[in-house]
This record gives sequence, C-alpha cells and structure tokens, in this order.
Amino acid sequence: MCYQCGGMPAEQYSRQLLDNIRTYGWTLQYVEGDGERNPACGYTLGLSLRGHPEFIVFDPDPAWAYLGVKPLAWAVMAGAVFDEGDDLTAFFPPPERAELLRFPDTAVHLYTANSMFRRPGDGPIPALQLVWSSSVGFADSGLMSDWHDR
Repeated sequence: MCYQCGGMPAEQYSRQLLDNIRTYGWTLQYVEGDGERNPACGYTLGLSLRGHPEFIVFDPDPAWAYLGVKPLAWAVMAGAVFDEGDDLTAFFPPPERAELLRFPDTAVHLYTANSMFRRPGDGPIPALQLVWSSSVGFADSGLMSDWHDR
C-alpha cells in the first residue's frame, strides 16, 4: 500500500515526492491495479523536468516495477536520451528482451506526473512504456539478485 493510500495527507505525500526528486532527480509512483482493465503500474516522476519522457511499466509488484525502470532512469540522470525502439541490451542482457514504446496518452495513467509537472496549455507529459518482449518476463527470469546491486 502506498503512503497516500495508507492515510498520508496529499500535501505531505506531494512534499515527499518532491523531496525524493530533489535528492535523487527522480522517484517512482506506483499505482495498485484493480483487475485486467486497470492493471498495476509504476512510473517515474522527475525525468520530464530534464526534458525526457517519463517511463511507465505495468507490473503487479512494485519492486519489479522499480527494478525495471531504475537502470533507465539513472542513465537519463547521466545524460542518456531514450526513444521508442532503442537498443536496451546494455541494461537488460539476454535472455531478457526489453523494449520501449511511446505511451499514447499519459493524462490518465500518469496522473501524478501530469498534475505536478504539466504546464498550462501543454499536452500531457510524454512517456515511454517499458515492455518485455521475451517469453521469459523480467520478474520470472531469476535475475533479482543481479538487479539488487544496480
């Protein structure tokens, strides 16, 4: 359960998110799902402040969502720029096959990013969706120990 769902006041929660972004340059917002129509997802907050699309990944486990976007977010912090179709093998070595796709409309799924960083008159904050195209998904691959140290 997230802090806000656990009863943290919205203003305090927003301050916590902003503190994380000030400290680390980005943070992860996780949204619990309520079935197939609205699956759980995690997305970055803060990358759009650097002119980069946010990342979103659909995963029922917040830890896996974080571990999925973490290497990409840190690469952005170091100056990398990603777009749809970029080669991600340096971040997700075989047998993983991760891909980035442009996320069509972030207004609903990246609600917090849009409410915090969208400028009046601008379109929704852009995002790239991280997807696993291999038959073995990231969470099922047994790579958890490798990703803890990254």
